[in-house]
Amino acid sequence: MKKNNQKQKKAKTPKKVNPAVKKKEVADTNGKLSPDKTANSSKVSKSNPKKGIEKKSIHEFKVFRYLGIVRQFLKESRIELKKVKWPTRKELLVATGVVLILTLFVAFFLGIVDFGLIKIIKIIVG
Repeated sequence: MKKNNQKQKKAKTPKKVNPAVKKKEVADTNGKLSPDKTANSSKVSKSNPKKGIEKKSIHEFKVFRYLGIVRQFLKESRIELKKVKWPTRKELLVATGVVLILTLFVAFFLGIVDFGLIKIIKIIVG
């Protein structure tokens, strides 16, 4: 019985929408998409100076919005940096010494391996 119901559900096809009837979506000032009620409202006429002023104010609004985002990021970064446990001068010098010694050790080891492989290749080829 369940299988028949499932087959019937799968057999139903969604209604096809006529592409000519679809409404256009236009972004409002918040960047959200909303359906367009008239086809001509998305076109900007150059003869109307009022629309040009609106466009400029929207552009300025976006600049201020991005400045607000940057300000918020810097404020949160400062708060996070206060939470960091910074090393003391002694800890910093010890950690730097360990890094330098390990770097020299690895460089010396890789130099010996490289020298050995060159010798082996010369014996095989030569």
